[in-house]
Amino acid sequence: MIRHVVTFRFRARDPEGRAAAASELRSALEPLAEVVPGVRSLEIGIDDGAVPGHWDAVLISLHDSFEALAAYQVHPAHQAALTIVGALVTDKSVVDYEAGAPR
Repeated sequence: MIRHVVTFRFRARDPEGRAAAASELRSALEPLAEVVPGVRSLEIGIDDGAVPGHWDAVLISLHDSFEALAAYQVHPAHQAALTIVGALVTDKSVVDYEAGAPR
């Protein structure tokens, strides 16, 4: 299994704007688990904002293989979601790794 972890910084910095961005992020990304083959699970987490400097949100998805992750990346539904997400965030970071791989 491949774990895909993406962290996001929202453009909006005020609490109302962050809440709206979080809702839009969820709406854009959560449906991908149902429409993209090879996605085992997909979770969106929103930081509580209590600690300055934390990233605002995280996507953690689990994929059958690196090939399934590559197919997810180019899937039309994912590409459409990226357009929405791009308008909401200033920065993102990504780590892809084999879950359960030896240390």
